Amino acid sequence: MAKAFTKSEWKKILDLAKTNAEDFGLPKRSRKSVVLGSFNIRKLGKKGNKSAGSWELLSMIGDRFDLLAIQETQDNLEGIRHFKKALGSSYGLVVSDVTGAYPGERGNERLAFLFNWTVVQRTEVASDITYDRTKVSNVLFEKRKDFSAAFKKHAAALTAYKKKKASGKRPKKPAVPNPHFLTFIRQPHCVSFEIGNEMTTKPYEFLAVNCHLLYGDDEDERFDEFKAIVAWMVERARNRDRMYYENMLLMGDCNLDFENPKTARPIIDNFLKSLNKKKLGKKGNAEMNFPFLDKHPTLNEHIRTNVRQKQTYDQIALIFRDKRLPDYKQNAKAGKSKPDGYNYGVFNFVDLIAHALYKKKYKSLSKTNKKYIDKRVDFDVSDHMPIWIRLPMPE
Repeated sequence: MAKAFTKSEWKKILDLAKTNAEDFGLPKRSRKSVVLGSFNIRKLGKKGNKSAGSWELLSMIGDRFDLLAIQETQDNLEGIRHFKKALGSSYGLVVSDVTGAYPGERGNERLAFLFNWTVVQRTEVASDITYDRTKVSNVLFEKRKDFSAAFKKHAAALTAYKKKKASGKRPKKPAVPNPHFLTFIRQPHCVSFEIGNEMTTKPYEFLAVNCHLLYGDDEDERFDEFKAIVAWMVERARNRDRMYYENMLLMGDCNLDFENPKTARPIIDNFLKSLNKKKLGKKGNAEMNFPFLDKHPTLNEHIRTNVRQKQTYDQIALIFRDKRLPDYKQNAKAGKSKPDGYNYGVFNFVDLIAHALYKKKYKSLSKTNKKYIDKRVDFDVSDHMPIWIRLPMPE
């Protein structure tokens, strides 16, 4: 088991969570609105890998969501099944097969959705998103000069790596480079849902895409995966007559390098605007909204989603035609209207823990105290925090 807080520390944390979790961004439950979320729960595998305190906190979090996309569910389903059981019989679960699997190798992880049956109904679609291998071969052939040059550099890097290893050092093995996007390191998983309650006359209809995109040292390669998943969704949205549902949700860990929004935001913005103009620009076509790329209007800052509060790796985005759903113009009003109106946010459980133990925000702690929390949160809970959007219940 990973390092965990003591029982007395967990009592302080959970007592504060039970009374004041909303102060740290955990969304309230309401029959008049629906809460959709995404949470990368690090190494969610065997139940025993997380402490009792962690499971109680995770259950408190899960109970606030009507639909929760979860990344890093392991091949061993014991933990995610325990999570579902803790939430009660009103919750359902759908899980992908292990992503990136190859004969003789373990693969990466599963992608999961937990959903509240009283509000969310799962419909027919459940599928990985994969690329035709002939298209992959075509890219390799058409860009063969770029790949050849990259592979030569990689061969030299491997030679240097082997020499260092032979000398007794422990160097990091260089990853095989991909100068052009070929396919996803972990196949995204899409599932269709209808969202509403017994008073709903026309539910929201979504194809929800759960993803955990590439994390690595090459920022361009990471961004290539983000561009690929968004382009896939936009291309589907263009073909209205072939879409299962006319609305899509992107939910997951996109691993965008967003430490400096002034630099990263224009790059992402230009890409999204170019897609919007080329693909979705015609009247009556789908709209696109990435709220977590904007400053939250009530916080006046960009929401951070990793434990160290430096990055916005996690995203929830909408590509839609349903006029009841919020476009990007409504992001400036998020959280300013009625409690059940459109809003988005993050549950900053790290600040909650810091306040419970030290009466301060995480960023105000000493390096020693930060390190103490980091070591106990990263694996026992997660190194990501859950994000969410709230939508008024459809009428």
